[in-house]
Amino acid sequence: MNILDRYLSVSYLKIFLSVSLASMTLVILYSLTDFFFGFKEKSLRVVIEYVIYLIPVGFYVLSSIVVNVSLLLLFKRILSRNMDLTVQSFGISPLRFTAVLIAGVFFLSSFLLLLNESFIPGMFKRLWYVEKTFKKKQEVGRLVERFWFVKDTGKSKYFVYIDSLDVSTGRFAGLFMLKTSAEGKVLEVVEGRSGSWRGNVIRVDRGSAYNFEEGYFVRNLSNFSLGVEIGVKEIGLFAEKIEHVRASSLLNLYLKGSRLGLDTDRYLSELIHRGGMSFLPFFVALPMMRQVLKRRSLKVGSVSFLIYLIIGWLLAISPKLLADKANLPPAYSLFGYGVYFLYLLKGVYDLRKGFRV
Repeated sequence: MNILDRYLSVSYLKIFLSVSLASMTLVILYSLTDFFFGFKEKSLRVVIEYVIYLIPVGFYVLSSIVVNVSLLLLFKRILSRNMDLTVQSFGISPLRFTAVLIAGVFFLSSFLLLLNESFIPGMFKRLWYVEKTFKKKQEVGRLVERFWFVKDTGKSKYFVYIDSLDVSTGRFAGLFMLKTSAEGKVLEVVEGRSGSWRGNVIRVDRGSAYNFEEGYFVRNLSNFSLGVEIGVKEIGLFAEKIEHVRASSLLNLYLKGSRLGLDTDRYLSELIHRGGMSFLPFFVALPMMRQVLKRRSLKVGSVSFLIYLIIGWLLAISPKLLADKANLPPAYSLFGYGVYFLYLLKGVYDLRKGFRV
């Protein structure tokens, strides 16, 4: 790393930390306002938990704004001092000039993707639980649809999906259960057409099952039961939303659930969505830097920032829209990602080629 790289890195980190601190201050103020006006229980423990869980969630959601606003502030300093023109006059391309910034944003996006394995979903889950438990007007609904959870015994895992559950009676319709070993090998599959959830036990009245380990098939299943850690009355609070599930569990369900009748489109859409949201800072930063250096205008950079932010956000939510609203395969969204990737490559080419001084 040369002197120029160190200067850009240190300058950007100072601005980034200041913008991050300002944005997190706004998140804390929002959380405190929401707590005092929207929560039914006013206790120090609850507000501390709420703020602690909301800060990483807020940074994750606002990361594309924080990163690129910081870049705009840095380029304001660069353009005012004509540093971009100076380095180009020495034969240094804009790509080499901004390489440390591009690498830093790419590293941050990759780090956010890694956090989506368990940390970020865990924060979303804890935050949702606090809101569901202590906020006003958060009563448990009577019907829970498309509910699923994971039971881990250490030796095996149970992936359980229930299509429709009436929490007042405990009756459900449509159950799929996938049992795997700790290494991920499929051991058993259960398909229940109807059943009941009494206390901490799920029972199937009508269904079928196939045991891969012992190799037998039960066509008319009527005595299957599974013990769980929570009762049906608690489902309204403890139901595991798909946004709260580890990425590895989603991938496991997607790879092994298509031939079992599971709703694999929802799992794939969530995986693509998490990838898009994690790399949203990078999707915005690269073309924005190209526009700033090409036009040498902060006004153009600000407009391009808003445009690319909207495009990137639409790309990130497109798999969910396709799967949940249009009932289409979320893989169609990869076409949009592919087109945008080619556009990013065009931006890299322009930065490498440079602009006329």
